[in-house]
Amino acid sequence: MYPNLKETRIEPVPVDAWAVQNERTEALKAARAQANAGNKQTALDALAKASSVDAAIEAAAAGATLGEIAQAARTNAKPGPTINSIRAQRGAQAFESLRQKTESFAAHTGQPPQVFLATMGPLTQHKGRADFVTAFLGVGGFETIYPSGFDTPDAAADAALASNAKAVVICSTDATYPDIVPALTQKLKKANPELLVLLAGYPAEHVDAFKAAGVDDFIHLAANCQSLLTTLQKKMGVAQ
Repeated sequence: MYPNLKETRIEPVPVDAWAVQNERTEALKAARAQANAGNKQTALDALAKASSVDAAIEAAAAGATLGEIAQAARTNAKPGPTINSIRAQRGAQAFESLRQKTESFAAHTGQPPQVFLATMGPLTQHKGRADFVTAFLGVGGFETIYPSGFDTPDAAADAALASNAKAVVICSTDATYPDIVPALTQKLKKANPELLVLLAGYPAEHVDAFKAAGVDDFIHLAANCQSLLTTLQKKMGVAQ
């Protein structure tokens, strides 16, 4: 939550991996050449028999490398338990990928994908959910069109269609949704069947009826942010 769409990307400093590897290889060769081969082998043999920290320290002092120490320590070690490896990744990586796809789309088209917020009623009626939706969509780099508020479904639908946004999120309260959602959704879908219509919140008792009216999905606290934004990207042509 609380993404900053105006942040400045930190560009990584390019690294010549092959040059670094060659540099470390030469350093390792030089270190091995300076060591007394006899003393080092004696220390490694002692480590293979004892497999103790003290023996490992003696081997390091004699010039053994980390690889040589590890190999010697495993020479007579009993087989340990085995585990299945996992694919390690940073927790934020999936969301960074979402942002990167959207930013690539914006660089190609000249504009980020836009989502129109059909903010219904006065500010106190729609602000909470409109702000939540703005942050939710911002995680994926989507730009929201955030009007001041509409008095009627017809007015909201006309503005949404005029915006040319590919998705609309209806923002209001559970109490007002039964009078707003069917009329607004049906007008939007009739004018543009490909338009995505979402609802801010999840009024459980009306979900089936709203889906029947044309609502495609719901943005709410329990929604899977990564999954929903990925779906939006695909349906809006961002992830092509």
